[in-house]
Amino acid sequence: MIKYIFITLLFCSNYAHAQNGNQPVKLIQYVFDEFSPGTVKLKSGENYKQRLNYNIVTNEMVFEDNGKFAAIANAESVDTIYIGDRKFIPLNKKFYEVLVNGPMPLLEQFTATVSEPGTSIGYGSTTNTGAASSYQSLIRDGGAYGLKLPDGYTVIPKNDFFILKDGNLERAGNQKQLGKIFPDKKDKIKNFVQKNHTNFSKREDITVLVKELE
Repeated sequence: MIKYIFITLLFCSNYAHAQNGNQPVKLIQYVFDEFSPGTVKLKSGENYKQRLNYNIVTNEMVFEDNGKFAAIANAESVDTIYIGDRKFIPLNKKFYEVLVNGPMPLLEQFTATVSEPGTSIGYGSTTNTGAASSYQSLIRDGGAYGLKLPDGYTVIPKNDFFILKDGNLERAGNQKQLGKIFPDKKDKIKNFVQKNHTNFSKREDITVLVKELE
């Protein structure tokens, strides 16, 4: 049986229809703007249908059911998670999105830094004392799982790209890193990047490049 940790939260009466004007709520602590139908496929072969989203603050796959949020407690028991047409796999107790399948798949990692009111952090910085305290309080109080973070909290998303090679995660966020992973294709990488003006901050650009290398 899959093991879940349930976290009960309080919601206002318009929880199920929370909107900003005619626009859907932006869940800044999640990958997707809303919880979407998905499938959890276990290594045991069992499948579970849930409304899923990935929490970039807690690095957990979370599902929503009647105002309750639950995180998969044992990521290692999961084989694959599908949300719409997107695919996630567990590694090192976190989930990575698979952008390119193959012998050496391209993966995207979603993370975030968090600051509490009055705490200043820069984009991509390591977690400082204030952010660490903020993170712990969010987890302890269950605030990281709701549709809206407590007032004053700031979430700065961060995306990193990796190639899974021989069971190890190799960083693939720039031309030099890809050259180390594919040493026999350095010239091909260089020519492709120059010809296509590859932007390594865009998942679409990296996906096209790695597909070319595969």
